[in-house]
Amino acid sequence: MTLTESFVVQRDVTAPGPWQVLAGGERTAGSVMFGEARLPARSSGPGVHVHTREDEAVFIISGVMTFLVGDLRFEAGDGELVWLPREVPHTFANLGDEPVRAFGVTTPAGLEGMFAEQAEYFGSLQGPPDPDRVWQIGDRYGVRALGPPLDVD
Repeated sequence: MTLTESFVVQRDVTAPGPWQVLAGGERTAGSVMFGEARLPARSSGPGVHVHTREDEAVFIISGVMTFLVGDLRFEAGDGELVWLPREVPHTFANLGDEPVRAFGVTTPAGLEGMFAEQAEYFGSLQGPPDPDRVWQIGDRYGVRALGPPLDVD
């Protein structure tokens, strides 16, 4: 596949979890990954982390997400775009009472492998996930754990 080949994808409504990769490097010649997030009300996101290989952008379709980017904590709502540069610690959560729907982009592509590994791990569980195991998966893709998620209470 090259960047000159067009494609159309649709969200898999049967897929579990808050994050779904819509298109990754195999469709974009490694240049970008696109995904959709659906966060229920009052749900935390990942712990504070940094991406060492890619930049990330999040466009809020509906709802309000709380972000911590570096030392800055702020909210972003409908129609707002948040830029998360590589090597800058960040996390996010839905601290509100309404669900959040967002569109995410990382460049270059590559994190889709991490999400696939994490999904396989989560699918094999009988109980709660081991946070260290989740971060070990992330570490293989250049995502370093730095701290806990935002508190939802």
